[in-house]
Amino acid sequence: MAGIDTPAGYTRLQRMSTGAEADLYQAWDERAGRRVALKLFHRFVRGRAEESAFAAHVAASVGLGATTAIVPVRSGGITATGRPWLALDLIDGRTLDDVLRDRPPSPAEALHHAIVLADALARTHAMRPRMVHGRIRPEVVLIGASGEPMLTGFTAPLGRTAPEPRDDVTALGALLFRVLTGDDWPGDIDRADRIISAWPGLSRLFDEVLTPVPAVDSMAGFAARLRQVWHASGATIPLPAAPGREITPASPVVLPATPPAYVWKRRIAAITLVAALPVTIGAVLLYGKLTDSWRLTMPPAVITGIVESGH
Repeated sequence: MAGIDTPAGYTRLQRMSTGAEADLYQAWDERAGRRVALKLFHRFVRGRAEESAFAAHVAASVGLGATTAIVPVRSGGITATGRPWLALDLIDGRTLDDVLRDRPPSPAEALHHAIVLADALARTHAMRPRMVHGRIRPEVVLIGASGEPMLTGFTAPLGRTAPEPRDDVTALGALLFRVLTGDDWPGDIDRADRIISAWPGLSRLFDEVLTPVPAVDSMAGFAARLRQVWHASGATIPLPAAPGREITPASPVVLPATPPAYVWKRRIAAITLVAALPVTIGAVLLYGKLTDSWRLTMPPAVITGIVESGH
Protein backbone atom coordinates (compact mmCIF):
# COMPACT_ATOMS: atom_id res chain seq x y z
CA MET A 1 0.00 0.00 0.00
CA ALA A 2 1.55 3.26 -1.12
CA GLY A 3 1.96 6.15 1.27
CA ILE A 4 2.46 4.04 4.40
CA ASP A 5 5.69 4.51 6.34
CA THR A 6 6.82 0.87 6.32
CA PRO A 7 10.09 -0.87 7.15
CA ALA A 8 12.36 -1.92 4.33
CA GLY A 9 11.93 -5.47 3.08
CA TYR A 10 8.17 -5.77 3.64
CA THR A 11 5.87 -5.45 0.65
CA ARG A 12 2.34 -6.33 -0.58
CA LEU A 13 0.66 -4.94 2.52
CA GLN A 14 -2.99 -5.75 3.17
CA ARG A 15 -4.68 -4.21 6.19
CA MET A 16 -6.02 -6.77 8.65
CA SER A 17 -7.19 -4.54 11.50
CA THR A 18 -6.88 -1.10 13.04
CA GLY A 19 -6.45 -0.58 16.76
CA ALA A 20 -5.90 2.25 19.22
CA GLU A 21 -2.19 1.45 19.46
CA ALA A 22 -1.29 0.15 16.01
CA ASP A 23 -2.44 -1.06 12.60
CA LEU A 24 -1.96 -4.70 11.66
CA TYR A 25 -1.16 -5.72 8.09
CA GLN A 26 -0.52 -8.94 6.28
CA ALA A 27 2.78 -8.41 4.44
CA TRP A 28 5.37 -10.24 2.40
CA ASP A 29 8.75 -10.63 4.10
CA GLU A 30 11.21 -10.35 1.19
CA ARG A 31 14.12 -11.77 3.17
CA ALA A 32 12.32 -14.79 4.65
CA GLY A 33 10.16 -15.38 1.59
CA ARG A 34 6.89 -15.73 3.48
CA ARG A 35 3.85 -13.80 4.64
CA VAL A 36 3.91 -12.25 8.10
CA ALA A 37 1.76 -10.05 10.31
CA LEU A 38 3.28 -6.56 10.33
CA LYS A 39 2.34 -4.36 13.28
CA LEU A 40 2.87 -0.63 12.65
CA PHE A 41 2.46 1.56 15.72
CA HIS A 42 0.68 4.90 15.45
CA ARG A 43 2.95 6.66 17.92
CA PHE A 44 6.43 7.74 16.86
CA VAL A 45 9.38 7.30 19.23
CA ARG A 46 10.32 10.35 21.25
CA GLY A 47 14.02 10.57 21.96
CA ARG A 48 16.87 8.16 22.47
CA ALA A 49 15.62 6.78 25.79
CA GLU A 50 12.34 5.65 24.25
CA GLU A 51 14.18 4.28 21.23
CA SER A 52 16.41 2.18 23.52
CA ALA A 53 13.41 0.97 25.51
CA PHE A 54 11.68 -0.18 22.34
CA ALA A 55 14.86 -1.94 21.21
CA ALA A 56 14.91 -3.87 24.48
CA HIS A 57 11.21 -4.68 24.01
CA VAL A 58 11.91 -6.10 20.54
CA ALA A 59 14.77 -8.24 21.86
CA ALA A 60 12.62 -9.62 24.68
CA SER A 61 9.68 -10.18 22.31
CA VAL A 62 11.83 -12.25 19.97
CA GLY A 63 12.85 -14.31 22.99
CA LEU A 64 9.22 -15.24 23.65
CA GLY A 65 9.19 -17.45 20.57
CA ALA A 66 10.07 -20.48 22.67
CA THR A 67 6.72 -20.28 24.46
CA THR A 68 4.15 -22.04 22.27
CA ALA A 69 1.19 -20.12 23.69
CA ILE A 70 2.61 -16.77 22.54
CA VAL A 71 2.60 -15.60 18.91
CA PRO A 72 6.28 -15.40 17.89
CA VAL A 73 7.81 -12.02 17.08
CA ARG A 74 10.46 -12.49 14.38
CA SER A 75 11.90 -8.99 14.09
CA GLY A 76 11.23 -5.35 14.80
CA GLY A 77 12.66 -1.90 14.65
CA ILE A 78 11.99 1.74 13.83
CA THR A 79 11.34 3.17 10.38
CA ALA A 80 13.30 6.06 8.89
CA THR A 81 10.76 8.54 10.26
CA GLY A 82 10.63 7.03 13.74
CA ARG A 83 7.67 4.68 13.53
CA PRO A 84 8.07 1.46 15.62
CA TRP A 85 7.14 -1.86 14.04
CA LEU A 86 7.07 -5.58 14.75
CA ALA A 87 6.92 -8.55 12.37
CA LEU A 88 5.08 -11.57 13.79
CA ASP A 89 4.15 -15.02 12.59
CA LEU A 90 0.89 -15.08 10.66
CA ILE A 91 -1.35 -17.42 12.64
CA ASP A 92 -4.15 -19.46 11.10
CA GLY A 93 -6.87 -18.85 13.65
CA ARG A 94 -9.52 -16.51 15.05
CA THR A 95 -9.52 -14.04 17.89
CA LEU A 96 -11.29 -15.08 21.06
CA ASP A 97 -13.51 -12.05 20.49
CA ASP A 98 -14.78 -13.63 17.25
CA VAL A 99 -15.13 -17.04 18.89
CA LEU A 100 -17.25 -15.60 21.72
CA ARG A 101 -19.64 -14.03 19.21
CA ASP A 102 -19.97 -17.32 17.32
CA ARG A 103 -19.78 -20.25 19.75
CA PRO A 104 -18.40 -19.57 23.23
CA PRO A 105 -16.06 -22.26 24.60
CA SER A 106 -17.44 -24.76 27.08
CA PRO A 107 -16.55 -24.13 30.74
CA ALA A 108 -13.92 -26.88 30.56
CA GLU A 109 -12.39 -25.35 27.42
CA ALA A 110 -12.43 -21.88 29.01
CA LEU A 111 -10.59 -23.08 32.12
CA HIS A 112 -8.14 -25.06 29.99
CA HIS A 113 -7.36 -21.96 27.91
CA ALA A 114 -6.89 -19.86 31.04
CA ILE A 115 -4.40 -22.37 32.47
CA VAL A 116 -2.41 -22.47 29.21
CA LEU A 117 -2.23 -18.67 29.09
CA ALA A 118 -1.41 -18.39 32.80
CA ASP A 119 1.51 -20.81 32.34
CA ALA A 120 2.80 -18.78 29.39
CA LEU A 121 2.53 -15.50 31.28
CA ALA A 122 4.22 -17.01 34.34
CA ARG A 123 7.22 -17.67 32.05
CA THR A 124 7.23 -14.14 30.64
CA HIS A 125 6.96 -12.63 34.12
CA ALA A 126 9.99 -14.70 35.19
CA MET A 127 12.15 -13.43 32.32
CA ARG A 128 14.99 -10.99 32.93
CA PRO A 129 13.94 -8.38 32.04
CA ARG A 130 10.40 -9.50 32.69
CA MET A 131 7.69 -9.18 30.07
CA VAL A 132 4.26 -8.15 31.32
CA HIS A 133 1.41 -8.14 28.81
CA GLY A 134 -0.60 -5.24 30.22
CA ARG A 135 -3.75 -5.51 28.07
CA ILE A 136 -5.24 -9.00 28.19
CA ARG A 137 -8.54 -8.88 26.30
CA PRO A 138 -10.43 -11.24 23.95
CA GLU A 139 -9.02 -9.53 20.83
CA VAL A 140 -5.38 -10.33 21.78
CA VAL A 141 -6.07 -14.05 22.32
CA LEU A 142 -5.96 -16.15 19.16
CA ILE A 143 -7.50 -19.60 18.99
CA GLY A 144 -5.38 -21.50 16.47
CA ALA A 145 -6.46 -24.22 14.07
CA SER A 146 -5.54 -26.79 16.73
CA GLY A 147 -7.94 -25.18 19.20
CA GLU A 148 -5.16 -24.01 21.51
CA PRO A 149 -4.92 -20.36 22.63
CA MET A 150 -2.06 -18.02 21.74
CA LEU A 151 -1.41 -14.58 23.20
CA THR A 152 -0.22 -11.55 21.24
CA GLY A 153 -0.15 -7.77 21.68
CA PHE A 154 2.28 -7.25 24.57
CA THR A 155 2.34 -3.58 25.61
CA ALA A 156 5.18 -1.66 23.98
CA PRO A 157 7.08 0.94 26.07
CA LEU A 158 5.83 3.96 24.13
CA GLY A 159 4.85 6.65 26.61
CA ARG A 160 3.04 4.22 28.91
CA THR A 161 3.53 3.38 32.56
CA ALA A 162 4.92 -0.15 32.71
CA PRO A 163 2.24 -2.63 33.86
CA GLU A 164 2.81 -4.90 36.85
CA PRO A 165 2.46 -8.71 36.89
CA ARG A 166 -0.55 -8.43 39.20
CA ASP A 167 -2.30 -6.41 36.46
CA ASP A 168 -2.06 -9.45 34.17
CA VAL A 169 -3.41 -11.71 36.93
CA THR A 170 -6.48 -9.52 37.40
CA ALA A 171 -7.00 -9.12 33.64
CA LEU A 172 -6.75 -12.88 32.96
CA GLY A 173 -9.13 -13.59 35.84
CA ALA A 174 -11.60 -11.05 34.42
CA LEU A 175 -11.30 -12.63 30.98
CA LEU A 176 -11.99 -16.11 32.36
CA PHE A 177 -15.02 -14.78 34.23
CA ARG A 178 -16.35 -13.20 31.04
CA VAL A 179 -15.85 -16.35 28.96
CA LEU A 180 -17.57 -18.51 31.60
CA THR A 181 -20.52 -16.24 32.32
CA GLY A 182 -20.85 -14.03 29.22
CA ASP A 183 -20.68 -10.91 31.42
CA ASP A 184 -18.02 -8.59 32.75
CA TRP A 185 -17.37 -9.03 36.47
CA PRO A 186 -19.39 -9.02 38.72
CA GLY A 187 -22.22 -9.52 36.21
CA ASP A 188 -25.47 -11.15 37.24
CA ILE A 189 -24.31 -12.54 40.58
CA ASP A 190 -26.94 -15.26 40.97
CA ARG A 191 -26.48 -16.48 37.39
CA ALA A 192 -22.70 -16.32 37.64
CA ASP A 193 -22.66 -18.31 40.87
CA ARG A 194 -24.75 -21.07 39.32
CA ILE A 195 -22.17 -21.44 36.54
CA ILE A 196 -19.05 -21.06 38.66
CA SER A 197 -20.21 -23.27 41.53
CA ALA A 198 -19.64 -26.35 39.33
CA TRP A 199 -15.90 -25.71 39.74
CA PRO A 200 -14.82 -26.21 43.39
CA GLY A 201 -12.75 -23.30 44.63
CA LEU A 202 -13.24 -21.08 41.57
CA SER A 203 -15.65 -18.67 43.26
CA ARG A 204 -13.15 -18.03 46.03
CA LEU A 205 -10.35 -17.58 43.50
CA PHE A 206 -12.35 -14.94 41.59
CA ASP A 207 -13.07 -13.26 44.93
CA GLU A 208 -9.32 -13.02 45.61
CA VAL A 209 -8.29 -11.91 42.13
CA LEU A 210 -11.04 -9.56 40.91
CA THR A 211 -10.64 -6.93 43.60
CA PRO A 212 -8.82 -3.57 43.68
CA VAL A 213 -6.09 -5.19 45.82
CA PRO A 214 -5.85 -8.84 44.71
CA ALA A 215 -4.75 -11.46 47.22
CA VAL A 216 -3.25 -13.57 44.41
CA ASP A 217 -0.75 -11.27 42.70
CA SER A 218 1.65 -13.65 40.92
CA MET A 219 0.83 -15.44 37.67
CA ALA A 220 2.60 -18.60 38.83
CA GLY A 221 0.38 -18.65 41.92
CA PHE A 222 -2.72 -18.00 39.82
CA ALA A 223 -1.81 -20.85 37.45
CA ALA A 224 -1.29 -23.20 40.39
CA ARG A 225 -4.68 -22.29 41.84
CA LEU A 226 -6.39 -22.78 38.46
CA ARG A 227 -4.83 -26.25 38.25
CA GLN A 228 -6.21 -27.11 41.68
CA VAL A 229 -9.68 -26.06 40.54
CA TRP A 230 -9.24 -28.17 37.41
CA HIS A 231 -8.19 -31.32 39.26
CA ALA A 232 -10.88 -30.86 41.94
CA SER A 233 -13.52 -30.81 39.20
CA GLY A 234 -12.40 -34.12 37.72
CA ALA A 235 -11.98 -32.61 34.24
CA THR A 236 -10.46 -34.98 31.72
CA ILE A 237 -9.01 -32.70 29.00
CA PRO A 238 -5.19 -33.10 29.17
CA LEU A 239 -3.27 -30.12 30.51
CA PRO A 240 0.29 -29.18 29.54
CA ALA A 241 3.01 -29.72 32.08
CA ALA A 242 3.39 -26.96 34.64
CA PRO A 243 6.22 -24.46 34.07
CA GLY A 244 9.72 -25.14 35.35
CA ARG A 245 10.67 -25.07 38.99
CA GLU A 246 12.16 -21.60 38.81
CA ILE A 247 8.73 -20.02 38.40
CA THR A 248 6.70 -22.42 40.53
CA PRO A 249 5.51 -21.05 43.90
CA ALA A 250 7.98 -22.02 46.61
CA SER A 251 5.31 -23.38 48.96
CA PRO A 252 2.23 -25.45 48.15
CA VAL A 253 -0.96 -23.47 47.63
CA VAL A 254 -3.81 -24.55 49.92
CA LEU A 255 -7.20 -24.32 48.25
CA PRO A 256 -9.48 -22.52 50.74
CA ALA A 257 -13.17 -23.26 51.11
CA THR A 258 -15.66 -20.79 49.69
CA PRO A 259 -16.96 -18.66 52.59
CA PRO A 260 -20.74 -18.35 53.06
CA ALA A 261 -20.52 -14.58 52.65
CA TYR A 262 -18.82 -14.82 49.23
CA VAL A 263 -21.66 -13.16 47.28
CA TRP A 264 -21.77 -10.18 49.65
CA LYS A 265 -17.98 -9.81 49.53
CA ARG A 266 -18.15 -9.69 45.74
CA ARG A 267 -20.84 -7.01 45.86
CA ILE A 268 -18.74 -4.94 48.29
CA ALA A 269 -15.62 -5.39 46.13
CA ALA A 270 -17.54 -4.32 43.02
CA ILE A 271 -18.80 -1.17 44.77
CA THR A 272 -15.26 -0.35 45.90
CA LEU A 273 -13.92 -0.79 42.37
CA VAL A 274 -16.62 1.46 40.86
CA ALA A 275 -15.98 4.12 43.51
CA ALA A 276 -12.29 4.14 42.65
CA LEU A 277 -12.83 4.66 38.90
CA PRO A 278 -13.36 8.49 38.95
CA VAL A 279 -10.09 8.97 40.86
CA THR A 280 -8.20 6.76 38.43
CA ILE A 281 -9.66 8.46 35.36
CA GLY A 282 -8.83 11.89 36.79
CA ALA A 283 -5.22 10.85 37.37
CA VAL A 284 -4.90 9.57 33.81
CA LEU A 285 -6.29 12.80 32.34
CA LEU A 286 -3.92 14.91 34.46
CA TYR A 287 -0.97 12.79 33.34
CA GLY A 288 -1.99 13.27 29.70
CA LYS A 289 -1.97 17.05 30.12
CA LEU A 290 1.46 17.04 31.72
CA THR A 291 3.05 14.70 29.18
CA ASP A 292 5.07 16.37 26.43
CA SER A 293 3.43 15.72 23.05
CA TRP A 294 6.28 16.76 20.76
CA ARG A 295 7.27 14.40 17.95
CA LEU A 296 10.84 13.68 17.02
CA THR A 297 11.52 13.03 13.33
CA MET A 298 14.19 10.39 13.05
CA PRO A 299 16.94 10.70 10.43
CA PRO A 300 17.07 8.10 7.65
CA ALA A 301 20.03 6.37 9.25
CA VAL A 302 18.12 5.45 12.40
CA ILE A 303 17.59 1.75 13.07
CA THR A 304 15.36 -0.07 10.61
CA GLY A 305 15.95 -3.53 12.01
CA ILE A 306 16.94 -3.37 15.67
CA VAL A 307 16.67 -7.09 16.26
CA GLU A 308 16.16 -9.86 13.75
CA SER A 309 16.03 -13.54 14.45
CA GLY A 310 17.47 -16.01 12.01
CA HIS A 311 15.09 -17.25 9.28
